[in-house]
Amino acid sequence: MFEFNSSWALIIGLLFVGGLLWLILRLKKRKRYDVAKITMGDIDLMSGHDFEDYLLVLFTAIGYETFITKKSRDYGADLVFMNEQEQKVIVQAKRYQAKLGLTSVQEIHAAKSFYQADAALVITSAEDVTDSCWNLAGATNVSFLMREELEELIKLCKQGKMEKARSIVEEPVRPESPSNQGSLEPVKHSRNRIVAGEYFFKG
Repeated sequence: MFEFNSSWALIIGLLFVGGLLWLILRLKKRKRYDVAKITMGDIDLMSGHDFEDYLLVLFTAIGYETFITKKSRDYGADLVFMNEQEQKVIVQAKRYQAKLGLTSVQEIHAAKSFYQADAALVITSAEDVTDSCWNLAGATNVSFLMREELEELIKLCKQGKMEKARSIVEEPVRPESPSNQGSLEPVKHSRNRIVAGEYFFKG
């Protein structure tokens, strides 16, 4: 006759706890990948590639025709979508917590030419950009969706307000073109001598 002893109770208890842990992990994993449940806190923990994949699903969900670029040799672009004016918009996704730097604008501006896009957009989880980044974006007509806009976009998507969500994408932050287009100095020359740093030419 089968006897139920403490060893069996321990085994059953361990199986129950193991099953419970497995269920909790499954639910957490499901929440992590369900775009309707993603929060800014989740985005802050994503890798760069995860953030790109998330945006691809998000933009398609809110009604855009969206295209993915290759993960390697993407020439500075992470995704492309067609906006409501049927313009091709090239996007660079930057999952940052620090200030966004100059490189992001340089890369997306080059990608705009490569993909023959009509507009360039940087989408970032960063709250701010450096002054040089802002100035170059203004000079090259690169727009931003910063953390605040991204958070609002996520909120509207969760509420099923897709048209309002698209209006945020259609009206990104556009820096003004800087009045000073960089400080240019003429090359020094006097009489028959041209000088730059340690180099000179004497004619």
